[in-house]
Amino acid sequence: MTKVATSRLGKSQEFTRRRFLQNTAGITFAVSAGGMITACSDDDLLTPRTDAASSAAPNIWVSIKADNTVVIRYAGTEMGQGSMTHAPLILAEFLDADWDQVEVDIVREHDTRYGNPFFQNNLYTAGSTGIMVYFDILATAGSQARKWLMFAVAKAWAVPFEELSTQPQRVVHAKSGRDISFGDIVATLPMPEQIPDVDASDRKPAADYRYLGKQVMRRDVPAKGNGSEIYGIDIQVPGMAYAAVLRCPVEGDGPLSVDDAAARAINGVTDIVTLPYGVAVVGSSVEATHRGKRALNVSWTTDSPFRERNLDTALKEYAEIASDLSVDGVVWSTTGELKKAMESSDEVVEALYTSDPAYHAQMEPLNATASVSDDGKSAEIWVGTQTQSLTIMGAAEALDTELQNITLHPMTMGGGFGRRSVLRQQYVDDALFVSRELKRPIKVIWSREDDLEAGQFRAPAAQFLRASFDDDGKLAALHHRVAVPNYLPTMNKHRWEVSKPKDVISMLGSENTTYDIPNHLAEHLATERPCRVVAWRGISTSYTKFAMESFIDELADRRAIDPLEFRLQLCHKNPRMHKVLETVADMAGWGGSVDDGRALGIAVSGYSRSLSAGIADISVDRATGIITVHNYYGVGDAGFIVSPRNARAQVIGSIVFGLSSSLTERITIKDGVVQETNFHQYRIMRMNEMPNIEVRIPSTDNPPSGVGELGLAMVGPSIANALFRLTGKRVRHLPLTAEVVSAALES
Repeated sequence: MTKVATSRLGKSQEFTRRRFLQNTAGITFAVSAGGMITACSDDDLLTPRTDAASSAAPNIWVSIKADNTVVIRYAGTEMGQGSMTHAPLILAEFLDADWDQVEVDIVREHDTRYGNPFFQNNLYTAGSTGIMVYFDILATAGSQARKWLMFAVAKAWAVPFEELSTQPQRVVHAKSGRDISFGDIVATLPMPEQIPDVDASDRKPAADYRYLGKQVMRRDVPAKGNGSEIYGIDIQVPGMAYAAVLRCPVEGDGPLSVDDAAARAINGVTDIVTLPYGVAVVGSSVEATHRGKRALNVSWTTDSPFRERNLDTALKEYAEIASDLSVDGVVWSTTGELKKAMESSDEVVEALYTSDPAYHAQMEPLNATASVSDDGKSAEIWVGTQTQSLTIMGAAEALDTELQNITLHPMTMGGGFGRRSVLRQQYVDDALFVSRELKRPIKVIWSREDDLEAGQFRAPAAQFLRASFDDDGKLAALHHRVAVPNYLPTMNKHRWEVSKPKDVISMLGSENTTYDIPNHLAEHLATERPCRVVAWRGISTSYTKFAMESFIDELADRRAIDPLEFRLQLCHKNPRMHKVLETVADMAGWGGSVDDGRALGIAVSGYSRSLSAGIADISVDRATGIITVHNYYGVGDAGFIVSPRNARAQVIGSIVFGLSSSLTERITIKDGVVQETNFHQYRIMRMNEMPNIEVRIPSTDNPPSGVGELGLAMVGPSIANALFRLTGKRVRHLPLTAEVVSAALES
């Protein structure tokens, strides 16, 4: 294997992007690292790990060096959400560390002790689970380390443990006026062999927090601001060549014949490698490889069943399946006796909703660098990934080797949103296969056209909703049928084997956790996919909540009740949601006067244990069908907020994501081929089209839960509901493009 030197970046070391690109081969992260966290057993947490004679470790999460540096392990990845800072900050708080003396060490190996229980104990950064899942684990680890240090001091100084306290990075005995740094404790005192147990009484009370709930600078921001942050696309490896891959535009087909004469004639092109799914052009520069790719003349096989897949046809089939009550689906969630409630009602309301595929549109082009050993059975990989575990597993599968033969360097990534979360990451396969063939390190960089053509999208869906009222006019039953492909069989087959026939990526958000509906059934009608599919920001809530919250407005209209009041009645047993709704209504001035030609629409959402509600203030150009959102108001309850400024930024970011995807973004499939090629066709909203956004996410007494996807799912239905209040026309298709709205206005 090609060996690549590594270097650790010290905190005082000046480091520029140009210097990195010129001089470095690889990188071991110290301060700037990405990460997630563990679901470890108590035994794992209590297992000490000593990295060197000059440091000591009370558990797997933290080690303390004699030079007074605290190293906190972080097992996820940073993709702009800030968890690289805020997860380690939890441990630092309960340890009473000095944050300026903390280094963050990324976990690069597949180690289930650090894994996320939501994802089979794999290292996996997704679903806004990081802080929610790991707050208690890191608080316990930090409290344990603090107690361990204090025990050492109590024994060495022969003072009662109860007389000791801590200040940042120091143990203090106020009675004698003595104090000692964490580093000096490790360097000079005998450390307890027994790791102490801790309970809630050992935790620092919230009133004494120095960092949590306060404004703390994110570790990744300075380097991103001055351009020195190292992304996967920046990595340089000695002896490396570049590669670009021409893929068959239809999934499942591959090259039949290859005419590469014109490609080989391009200056800088050195090799052509035929792959099962395409042709790789290898060369000395990115530009040469992409010019060579365009010069290839390839004939493709035509056996793939995807050549017969079209989006319009698929959505019609999905709608028929969803509406056919003789076909039972997989039960996702159920309460009460829905069938009985429906049959006993004289008033049943029905509606059908559809949604198109959506693209992740992450800023950084997909890329990977790999160096495969001469025997093809081990590899070193540099890549921005949302999952260290699945990347290692997928690479081992691609090379038909063991997990321990894969060395991963997780890089900072320029956006993920689910796109970098699959078991077999195509761009990693590209780099591995070409490197194995040519026996040299290879960097693959996809163009935006590559990413769209071979994209993995949020799946199209059709949803049929039915509701009935009781004799008192109260909502008695709601039936939510979702016709959508399964994601997990192609995304992560190992997870599918554990969870089938339930697919959380397909159905999240269709369960009723907000409203008091005594009889409820959500079921999944699994359909054939017309395109590659993968988790998308908010998982499936973007389409399940669009249907549910639009339908709730339809039911309010049927009962001639104000949409806000109808929701307040439905969540009378949910005081948290009541508070969220009342707050957002107050922000938007719900019930007051609205400018002529404008209307407000409301929707609630939530994600995991978090709750949210949003109100859109819109107008519509009736000649063009273009919706303008003038103001958007959002309120969330995500429990205790670790970082208020970052939480607010995440909710605003997810609202922006929701606005763009709800109004202008659309993927279409014709004969198995993605029709959009770049942003001139897949249209992201521009800055001048963005509304004023106002967000409140107060910290509450509830346990911390996710914020990164909290604002997205409420956006689409709130806009659709505002459109109905403004025009009397109900649009039941997402996205709410000008064409879709115009057709509704003309009907």
